[in-house]
Amino acid sequence: MEPLERLRSLVEERELGPDVIDARRREIHRRVLEGSAHLDGADFTRISPRDLEAVFDAIDEGFFEGLLREQEPRARLRFRLSPRMTSVGGKTTAWRLRGSEQRHYEIAVSTTLLLDTFEAPSREVSVVGLPCPDRLSALQGIVEHELVHLVEMWLWERSSCAKPRFQGIARRLLGHTDHRHRLVTPRERATQQLGLAVGQRVAFDFEGKHQVGVVNRITRRATVLVESRRGQPYSDGKRYLKFYVPLEALKAV
Repeated sequence: MEPLERLRSLVEERELGPDVIDARRREIHRRVLEGSAHLDGADFTRISPRDLEAVFDAIDEGFFEGLLREQEPRARLRFRLSPRMTSVGGKTTAWRLRGSEQRHYEIAVSTTLLLDTFEAPSREVSVVGLPCPDRLSALQGIVEHELVHLVEMWLWERSSCAKPRFQGIARRLLGHTDHRHRLVTPRERATQQLGLAVGQRVAFDFEGKHQVGVVNRITRRATVLVESRRGQPYSDGKRYLKFYVPLEALKAV
């Protein structure tokens, strides 16, 4: 049987018990930590793309019998750590180069959410419905989720974690009880720790000048609109200058 057909059979038919899943997940946790030259513990403060790839390989061997790596000659796969992803923990994308039938795939993980969530968590952190006591546990859950996306893309070209097929695979094979992640976003952290929110009036200093404006967006920094005749027109009929300001530099007014 071809590797792709073996993979289809595995994800459609196999169901693992909770004890088996927990044991395999703990073994993956241990294996990744022991094999990494970068991770300084389960609550690591730095991570490399090679660590992300190591988590992929460990999950592949632990839950997918190594069948994901067997697809790689036909499905080019790369891994990326993204500090700019601030609302989702991970993302799997597929594309073709112009004039080519070869499909390329990328699994990206948000370092902003992964690292910031555990700085001073004010609530329980969970990924795919499972409590995460540390960053590595959260990373495992994120990658597991993205691997189900990858499998669906390989087998059926389309993937949606809101659909029954995805959730069935994730539940039977990986024990997931939810398709969502409860990580702390910069927006939530700004509200809880700094008292900042979209639409709020704030003050800050820029190049020696005091500015007062309104928070328009919160990611790693806040986008603040300051009313000015020199600014760009907006739908409310006013003109605003746009500033990107570190969250800690803002004061509510």
